[in-house]
Order: sequence, then structure tokens, then C-alpha cells
Amino acid sequence: MPLIRSGGTCLKIWINTSHCPCERSEANKLIRVICSNPCNPLKTLSILPIYFIGQCLSLDEHPTFRETIIVQFSDPDYDWNSFIWTCSNHLVLPAIYLRFLKYDLLGFLPEVLAQHLEEIYSLNRTRNEQILLQVKKINATLNAAGISPTYLKGTGNLIDGIYEDIGQRIIGDIDFLVPENDFLAAAELFQNEGYIICIPTNIPSDQRRHHHYPRLRKGDAVADIEIHRQPVIRKYEAGFCADLVLQSKKIVVEYPECYVPCDEHKIIHNFVHSQLTNSGHRLGVVSLRDIYDLYLFSKRAGLTTVLTQTQSTRKALAYFALAQKLLSLPTTDKLTRNSKFFIWRHDLNLNSPLFRKLNRITWTISWVVVHGFLKQIKELIIYKEDRDFFVQNLVSKEWYTIHWQFYKKMITG
Repeated sequence: MPLIRSGGTCLKIWINTSHCPCERSEANKLIRVICSNPCNPLKTLSILPIYFIGQCLSLDEHPTFRETIIVQFSDPDYDWNSFIWTCSNHLVLPAIYLRFLKYDLLGFLPEVLAQHLEEIYSLNRTRNEQILLQVKKINATLNAAGISPTYLKGTGNLIDGIYEDIGQRIIGDIDFLVPENDFLAAAELFQNEGYIICIPTNIPSDQRRHHHYPRLRKGDAVADIEIHRQPVIRKYEAGFCADLVLQSKKIVVEYPECYVPCDEHKIIHNFVHSQLTNSGHRLGVVSLRDIYDLYLFSKRAGLTTVLTQTQSTRKALAYFALAQKLLSLPTTDKLTRNSKFFIWRHDLNLNSPLFRKLNRITWTISWVVVHGFLKQIKELIIYKEDRDFFVQNLVSKEWYTIHWQFYKKMITG
């Protein structure tokens, strides 16, 4: 693991293997940078870095902010720890590198840091190129069986030309949507090609009830794949279902026989995934990677045009308002009370470690009780295969390890 020192700051740079701690595979590497100071461990992240980074990402909208960046970076006491840690934690290091490259700002960074940012970008670009090759193989497999996939999230954005550079976005796995009638057949196709379920402890009946098939992995494939029957979890299907997405899907000229969601549906999916499925609104948190994607989508479709298409208009408005504030974008709409409260909770999460910890603990407890216990007890009563699976795994060390890591991640964030 490369170790560099700059101005008394120790920067450890490595490649993290997955979004989830229980999924370790050379085929699913993600690029992360974590900073630590051996003499002065990372302090509580102030509110400044995330807003500062947000404005760095949206330099195209206010290029004069370049002068502010230069002033900040010229300060010998500038907190590089917080800057790099925040960029890494929000998975926007390659995007930041490209903004700084475009606006000739790399020369104001410590030389060794600029070199490593370039290396991170290069690694991510190479990985995304391999993902695009994997997409073509996936298309060939599905098309031979008469199935046309619709690619979602990062991979869909990548093949749809959302990013000005294919190395700009860190992508975890390859998500694609297929019609319900092709769902299990598609999974069987890839398992016949050597893909295996990443976590074999998934409950069997989940394959019928869950919005996607258990994640599949193959040793020589750069990314895992998730085959979706629905774009979102069942709780939110009523407002954003597969039929709706497939009816408005767009063809991708460079990738025949595959599709991506229309731009309006990209915005809705971004919101639902970030704020509803991942409980971002409940916790008062956002990801700069999601916010930056939202910003790029807004160049194609107005954010407010989708409000009538979502069941959670107030939450969507709050999310859009925070995005505009983080990126320092002008808005003509007056902030609603709900939007102000959401922004206040977001900022409090950054300023108060006590609030952040209590916030996550109470959310985790409520989620475990309602979703983890009550829901699963109900399903154990209904489904025999769930009961058999539960009894079988009572003696499985891996089963307990996976659940412990999952709940630990929920608490720590």
C-alpha cells in the first residue's frame, strides 16, 4: 500500500474491494482514498468541506469560484485531511480530479497528491472501460435468448453518455432491468456462464419477492451484476415500477439491443434510491456522487418536471433544494418548511457527532425491529423454505458474520 507524506499529513491510498464489507473480490474493486494524520487523528468533519467540494464539482456554473479554490489551497494551514477524506467518502475523487484538470487547478495541490489523484482517475477509467466490455458480453448473452436489458444507475449513465469522461464516475456493480417473464431465465443464463451468487445465505424465497436477483459474481469479470425485476424495492413500486420504466426506455445507439431509462426516470430513480431506499431523507444525509449525477441529469431534464411523477413530492423537493445548496446553484423556488428542516438536519449531522450517532442508532433500532424481526417472523410463518433456511443457518458462522457486519455498517454509516 503506497504511503506518502505531505506537510505532516499521512495519506494512505488503497483500492477498496466493495461497497459492502462482507463482499471481498478482486473482480469488484472500487477506488477509495482515506486520510489520517498520525499526530492529529481526523477531527469531526466540519460543514465547510462538503459545500466547498460541491462548488468544486459545479465549477462550470460559476467558474469564478476558481479564485476561491486557489486562495483556500494556498493557505499553509488548509485541512487537506478533511478535503480528501470527504471526496473519498462520497466517491467523487475522479470527478474532482477532472474538474481541477479542466480549470488548471492541479498545480495548487501538493505535487504528490496531484499525482495520486491522477492515478486514481486512471485506475477508475481503466475499470470503467472493462465494465463497458462486460456490458457488451452481457448484451450478447441476453440478446441470444431474446432478452433486451435496460441498464440502471451508474452503468446506465455511463453508456448513455451522461459523463464527459468515462473515468468520471466510480461504479460498483452492473444493474440492469429485464421484464418479469425473463427474470429467472436471465439469472439462469449467467449462472450457466459461471456466475455465482455472492452471498449464498440469501433467503431462497427472496428470489421471488425481492426487486433484484441475488448479486452474481464471476472470477474473471470486473464487476458483479444485479438482475432487476423492478427498479426499486417493493415498498416504492407503486410510484416507480418496471412497466413505467420499460415503456419510456431509450435505445443506446452505440450498444444495440439494450436500453436505458429516460432522463426523467433517471432523476426519479436517483431520488428514490438515495432518499427513500437508503433512508437518506430519514437520516438527513446525501451522497455527493448522487448529487453530482442529479446535477448532470438536470442538464437534460428539469428537476421540477418529475415532481408530479413521484409519490413523495415534499421529500423530493427537500432533496433537490439541498442539492442546489451544495452545488451553490441558483433557485427561484422558496424553500418549504420541510426542505429547511431537511437541510438543517443534514448540516447538524456534519457538525455534531453526538447527533449523528444517536440519529443512526435510533434509525437502526427501528429498522431492525420492524424490518429485521417483525417482517421476518411473518415470512417465517408464511414460507416453509424460509423456515428451513433459518434452521439450517443457525449453526452457520458466516450467517452471523454477515448480519453483524450489516448492522455495524448501518450504525456507523
